[in-house]
Amino acid sequence: MAAHLDTCAPAHDGKGASQILIRMRFEDELDPRYWLLLEVRTKAKLVKLDGLLREVWLECCGHMSAFHLGRDEVPMGSEVDFLTRAGRQPLYYEYDFGSTTTLRAQIVGTRLGAPGRAAIRLLARNDAPTWKCVKCSKPALFVGPFCVKHDHCVLCTAHARAHEHADEDAYLPVVNSPRMGVCGYTGG
Repeated sequence: MAAHLDTCAPAHDGKGASQILIRMRFEDELDPRYWLLLEVRTKAKLVKLDGLLREVWLECCGHMSAFHLGRDEVPMGSEVDFLTRAGRQPLYYEYDFGSTTTLRAQIVGTRLGAPGRAAIRLLARNDAPTWKCVKCSKPALFVGPFCVKHDHCVLCTAHARAHEHADEDAYLPVVNSPRMGVCGYTGG
């Protein structure tokens, strides 16, 4: 994907003056099958990055979030260019401090280009993982949020109706997000 983006991203540049753009990879700390590649202006603020991550992958109930470099929290008003001076130290992002989803970010490249009007551009993301029903191996469409963290309770329609929590009407959809089955997340 990185090799493809080396030619594809510049081909889709906007109009305007060229500037340094940072390519970042975000992945779920516990499941690297979930990843995003973003292109970010150096002067973009972390609060904009927070907004994009919420929109694409995380937002369910307006939870709090934070960025961390090592053990230090980085203010949301910080510009992304500080990462170019942070060395190879990864940036972490946490969403929801109760049922936390943690993402790990790193700079994977920079280039000179014109991103257009947006401060951040989504370049690529993982294909949705295929989930099979834990009871029969048919494609899973539902997640049982009461047991997803314990036994990955993903179910087909038939087994969702027969599951012990079926009467609670609390199933969430299978979605392409590390937040699948957590809180009230139904997809970006």
